[in-house]
Amino acid sequence: MQRRQFLATAPLVGAAATLGGLAPSLARAASHSGGGSAQVPAYQRFAVGDMTVTCLGDGSLHIGPDSLIGIEADAYTELMRAQFRDPETYPTSVNAFAIQRGDETILVDAGTADAMGPGLGRLPRSLEAAGIDPASVTRLLATHLHPDHVAGALSGQDAMFPNAELVVSETDRAFWSDEGNFSGAPEMMQNFANLARSVLSAYSDRLVTFSGEEDIGSGITSMPLPGHTPGHSGYMLSSGDDSLLIWADIVHVPPVQFARPDVAIGFDVDPEQAVETRQRTMDMVATDRLQVAGSHIGFPGVVNVEAAEDGYRMIPAVYHYDV
Repeated sequence: MQRRQFLATAPLVGAAATLGGLAPSLARAASHSGGGSAQVPAYQRFAVGDMTVTCLGDGSLHIGPDSLIGIEADAYTELMRAQFRDPETYPTSVNAFAIQRGDETILVDAGTADAMGPGLGRLPRSLEAAGIDPASVTRLLATHLHPDHVAGALSGQDAMFPNAELVVSETDRAFWSDEGNFSGAPEMMQNFANLARSVLSAYSDRLVTFSGEEDIGSGITSMPLPGHTPGHSGYMLSSGDDSLLIWADIVHVPPVQFARPDVAIGFDVDPEQAVETRQRTMDMVATDRLQVAGSHIGFPGVVNVEAAEDGYRMIPAVYHYDV
């Protein structure tokens, strides 16, 4: 982690959100992204070889141009309108993914709980609708320790998933655990770190860490995707001839960052590295025609990627009528 770069970026994040409430650009969108009547619980299943993957919706929030790095408001608006999206209300999805194979029920990320506003925190009802009891989850794979990915791992100060191991990159665990990384950082970033430490503490007796690219069992391999956080990781699922990359936060605002992968977000600890990782990953999945699942791609969040002009284009996955 480049501390100087992190502290220079942190004020941008401080303008975007707090754990106790949302700044105007995000709060304004709550009424458009689920603050009123909600849809039915969001879950959708498909097969990856002998695995059953269930996409789970936690809700959505709006991320405006003021939270992005490297793009002006006019260009943001132009890209949104080119994709027939409303730049004032575009809902960025927050997704989690369950993987069932044999006797295991593995959850990738845990949603936001009440950490980021009324349009989010819907993962528990999506799990219930999908017939997944939190007590049945055997492992919780965290892509990284930001609140929209792990706040839902807590019930108060206790573990929401009482029988699950928490699996996380050692790099991310170490980063969020080191109070020195947040000396002089905005209050919001300190709140992020405090939440991460609370999650690590709640699962301390069943915490499993990995380093870099590592086989973590059940046909799943961790993939380091650094920049957004130092230990930001994807998970590659492989079964027979099928595969899926859960790439977490490679993109936050798809209509913008597919076309302009050079655009970063204020939540990136190292924006330059995040851009490099995004460009490399998009090139890889487009070249290999690899299906991906994204934490912030519109629900259910599963797409293919193809090169297009100076950027990329996402192709929604085929709906699976039978699983």
